[in-house]
Amino acid sequence: MVYPVITIANKFIDLAKNEPLTNMQLQKMVYIAHGFSLALRDTKLYYEYTRAWNFGPVVPELYEKLREHDSNQVKNKISSSPEEEIDKDSSEIIEEVYKNYKQYSGPQLSGLTHQKNTPWSKTWESNKYGVIPADDIYKFYKDNHL
Repeated sequence: MVYPVITIANKFIDLAKNEPLTNMQLQKMVYIAHGFSLALRDTKLYYEYTRAWNFGPVVPELYEKLREHDSNQVKNKISSSPEEEIDKDSSEIIEEVYKNYKQYSGPQLSGLTHQKNTPWSKTWESNKYGVIPADDIYKFYKDNHL
């Protein structure tokens, strides 16, 4: 299934429990989970578009909700309309991404997404602040992470 990006972010916040994530960590982990969902299931994890911003892939709707945190930690779930229950396959992807990437800081995760030939770098070179095509994210995660 495909969800609002806030639902995905809240799942990461739940997983973190007493280990709050920073705004940047949350943005990047949500994006990475989206990439794995595209590669493994051929389906988006969230509805919204991901854009190539200066510090990497960003979902503007999530950024707006996290803006008040600046570079600080996000300790509480993000308020939204009634939250959907996330299906088993999506939950497993989110849990694996959290387990494998939680030790990285926001800048480290940003660095991973900034590498040459990533979907972010291709979009940034041709269309700063533009939408990163889902096909590019799919291909990158399929070719480089599976």
